[in-house]
Amino acid sequence: MSSIPHLIARVRPEFARSEQDKSCHFFPVPSGGPLPETLRAYCGFSIAPGQAEALEGPAGMPCLGCLMAAALSD
Repeated sequence: MSSIPHLIARVRPEFARSEQDKSCHFFPVPSGGPLPETLRAYCGFSIAPGQAEALEGPAGMPCLGCLMAAALSD
């Protein structure tokens, strides 16, 4: 896995609109500075802060794009 810290999260159930929203995504942790308006996963999926459910590990259906990108990023 990458040395870049990342957050594993999915959209909280009350905000999920599709099966992709229910997938577990990997988000690079923003380094310093203000929190961005949206968090962008390695696969390009974005989520607004406050709508994410942080996970301790992959749960449910993982996003294959995120898994691959997180594993290959430095």
